[in-house]
Amino acid sequence: MTDLHAMMRDAARSGLQAQLNTAVTEGDAEAAQKIAADIAKLEVQIAPKAPPYGDVEIRAQLDKQEWFGTDPKKSAKAIEFGKTMDPKKFATAEAFAAAIVKAVDEEFKPAAATKEGKEDEETDEEREAREAEEATNDKDKSTKPRRTDGPKDADNTSRAPRRTAGPWTKLSDAPKEIQAEIKRTADKFVPANLPKERRESFIAKALESQYLLHQRSTTGKK
Repeated sequence: MTDLHAMMRDAARSGLQAQLNTAVTEGDAEAAQKIAADIAKLEVQIAPKAPPYGDVEIRAQLDKQEWFGTDPKKSAKAIEFGKTMDPKKFATAEAFAAAIVKAVDEEFKPAAATKEGKEDEETDEEREAREAEEATNDKDKSTKPRRTDGPKDADNTSRAPRRTAGPWTKLSDAPKEIQAEIKRTADKFVPANLPKERRESFIAKALESQYLLHQRSTTGKK
């Protein structure tokens, strides 16, 4: 609609100017004066409407703020905003000044303080990204299986953890069937009446041998 009005104004101006040129060419002074008067009226009609207030009224509204005229930073920012805003878009000086004050308040709004009393500069997007990353890390920790060569690798009960890698160093590291076989062999070749050290040495060697066999059978290594 605005473009249509502009086109109509331009057409009217062009038409009157053409009539004026014709009247001047023909030497019709009376017609030329009348057409010139019509052009002047048209220019007044299409001239931008000035706001019903000016700098004095705007300044009076800003003076109601305690910081205006006393805080150099806020005052300078208010004047800067006032120069970049269009008064014609505000019905009153009060509305115009209120928009400036709101912009200044947003500009100098203090950042939220952290628990330590420091300014928290973390944005909403950064906080959401951090929380998502922390949640992912916690999930990985809770679901990551244990790496061990012993039985029941995925056992997540509250029992004491087994060794996570390497040869079996004690009988409980080996699977139950291998534990039973080593105990049976130890009872046969190292009776209980022999020194304890000999039985422990026999079990240690048996664990090492059984571990190698177990690795070969599970990984295919020779």
